[in-house]
Amino acid sequence: MITWKQPLKGYEWLIHQIWYLELEQDDIIEQLPQLIPNPRAHLLFTPEDQGYCYQKGDEQIAGHGSHLLAASEQLLTLVDNAPLKRIGITFRPEGLYLLNKATEGLINQCGWFDWLPPMFDSHFQNVLWQCNTKQNIIDCVNHQIETLSLTNNIDKPFTVTQKTIALLEQQQSGSDHSNAAQNQLTENNLDINHLAKQCACSRRTLERSFRQVTGLSIKKYQLMMKLEQMILALYNKQGDIDWTAFSQQFGFSDQSHLIRQLKQQLKRTPSHYLENRDLTIDIYGDFE
Repeated sequence: MITWKQPLKGYEWLIHQIWYLELEQDDIIEQLPQLIPNPRAHLLFTPEDQGYCYQKGDEQIAGHGSHLLAASEQLLTLVDNAPLKRIGITFRPEGLYLLNKATEGLINQCGWFDWLPPMFDSHFQNVLWQCNTKQNIIDCVNHQIETLSLTNNIDKPFTVTQKTIALLEQQQSGSDHSNAAQNQLTENNLDINHLAKQCACSRRTLERSFRQVTGLSIKKYQLMMKLEQMILALYNKQGDIDWTAFSQQFGFSDQSHLIRQLKQQLKRTPSHYLENRDLTIDIYGDFE
């Protein structure tokens, strides 16, 4: 297996990371990745004859070649078979809007949409697959993004949403998890009126802009990010866990509340996850 990931220098405001995955014929996939609900869209470049399949409950989303996996509110099982190659561009939650302003309707969607070929045509993809080093791939993607002149598409809904997400990220990173009683990541911390004031707009404008750009409500976005932080925290836990303290750290009244939330969102209990550790935060983002 060959994997790497890194930000795209100069485009951190738009792109979360560029990543690469290659599995040889004899590589073994021990367990299928479970992709948790995620507010980021992923543009995946693959050889034309390479298949993809995402299992969503009893439903399958399948096809061949390059595709866009939009932000998803549901748990997805990635059904993979070696050999395979993927080059991915993971956009920030607000980033896809600059490529296509009909982002709101793209939630829970997957495919090669008709607005993508003019930006990422077959010539670009052929050049991309001729790259034989990590730096060549990064340079190729960087050049293509530059040609799109996406800053020309920036408008008020985007800037309002970008500011809101930055504020939510600051709130999240500034939370002192060692002092759970004072800094719980709860919905009560989400004062939308205060966010609107900081973004110099009305609450209605803020909520409308955020949904227009990301396809999500602000509360839904915050819930997804809290879920991501919980899974990361669980993944890094060693030894016995004080479930009462852990529940309070993430704003749950008790352990049973935490278990209900995880079962609703991820179809498993915390102990089940710890036993299997089969969740991926971001499509191949952590290569678990």
